[in-house]
Amino acid sequence: MEVDDFQKEIFKFMNMWAKKRGSPDTEQLTFNHLIEEMGELAREFVNRDARKDKFSDKEYNNAIGDILINLVLLAELRGVKIEKLVKDIIREDSKGLLK
Repeated sequence: MEVDDFQKEIFKFMNMWAKKRGSPDTEQLTFNHLIEEMGELAREFVNRDARKDKFSDKEYNNAIGDILINLVLLAELRGVKIEKLVKDIIREDSKGLLK
């Protein structure tokens, strides 16, 4: 699957969730979910080393997936094509590496 197709698939999936909960996804709502998921990942990251009895490998991995989904959704809501964006960044930043 290409990145553009992956982005469309995530957007389609998240639209189904938005319909189920009865409220459309917005940039603000998606950003809030992204930060919430970052917090969940941070909690599991700390638990992994400091509170091993509270660590969940499943929750750790799910937080990573949820972050990716929300990041892709945010890009889609902004009209940003991730594949093009990343290629442009790599191309531009590579110029400094080749000097």
